[in-house]
Formats: sequence, structure tokens, C-alpha cells
Amino acid sequence: MTRRPSSFEDVLMPTTLLPFPSEDTIGLVVRGKTSPSHDPGALEQHADCILADGSPVGFFGEAGAGSSGRSGSGSWNSTGMNMKGVVYDYPLFKIHRPFYVGMAEAKRYSVKSTVLVITVSKAQALLFKDYWNKLKANPGSFYLLGHNCSTHASDAFIYAGIITGGIPGLDTPNNLYKQLVTSFTQTVSHSGFLGFTPKAADGYEVAVES
Repeated sequence: MTRRPSSFEDVLMPTTLLPFPSEDTIGLVVRGKTSPSHDPGALEQHADCILADGSPVGFFGEAGAGSSGRSGSGSWNSTGMNMKGVVYDYPLFKIHRPFYVGMAEAKRYSVKSTVLVITVSKAQALLFKDYWNKLKANPGSFYLLGHNCSTHASDAFIYAGIITGGIPGLDTPNNLYKQLVTSFTQTVSHSGFLGFTPKAADGYEVAVES
């Protein structure tokens, strides 16, 4: 006899493993975007990227600043002007935004994301990583209008020769997502609770629970 689930928590939701680590796959993550068709508010979204080895990476105002806490997904503080920029890698995400890299934390705080998985060349994937390494060494300042999380995510795609122009309209994560979707045929979107797990060898396993 099949047991009837006693509560919503008993229902196992489908989990999808994304194709990381890889040599020719990268990703854009739009926090706060609950489905490919969802248009989150400007202050309800944030952009991160996934390198070919599955590493999460993203640009923020100085650690601890911003409203992307337990109740939101944005990356702005009260002014959004001239904050010290910082690039988060997995260890910094674990400290400052655990719900961006841990699936259990994402579910606990109801932080959903949409991941756009993009197939590129190996050379482009390496250039994409190189951009983020250089930005981490010299991140500059964070501004709400330009020089924000989506501006630098866009710059990474441009630096790698994946796109040739900036984000149409305002520099928002969702506008970058739409630009990439319309620019490429080799993309797949996944929405839900996102989690990164370090592998015994190099790289990270990336999973989405819908």
C-alpha cells in the first residue's frame, strides 16, 4: 500500500542536477525570479554567475550591505551608491548569503532562483572565469544604477565574447537574462531552490529543486 503524504513537507519535489562541472557550460543565476516567465521587481532580484567548474560567483556591495537577507533577493542597500564592491565566491556566499548556495537554506527562507545554463566554447568559458578573477582582485565600487551585480555579470559575458553589447534598458538581472535567452539557442532554464555542493575533486555539483 502506498502511504498518503501527511503534509506538504512529506512530498518529494523533483531535483535536477545541472551539467556542472564542465568545460563548455556556464550559467547566469537570477535570484528572486521564480520561473522563466516571471518578471521580478527591480529590487527583488540579484544576478550571480556559475563558472564552468560549477563555482558560484557574484558582485555585491561591501559584505553585509544590501537587502538580500532572509526576506528578499536584491543586492541593494538603502542608497545603493558608492559602496565598496566585493566579489563573492563559494566561501563568502556561505558566510554572507548561505541561502544562495545551500538548498536547505534557500528552502528555509523561500529564496527561489532561475538558472540559465549556456553552452559556450572552452575558450569562452576560460575567459569568463578570467574576468571574474580579475574583478575579484580589483572590484571597484558598487552603484545601484550601473556598476551593479548585473552590470558586471554582463561585462563577464562581453569579455568572454559571448555577447557583444550591454544590457538593453536598465541594468537588471532579468533584462540580462532576457538578452541572453534571445541571443542564443543553446540555453536551458531551471527554476527553484538552488544548491551548490563541493565535489571531492575540483568543482561543484549544482542542483535545483522545483
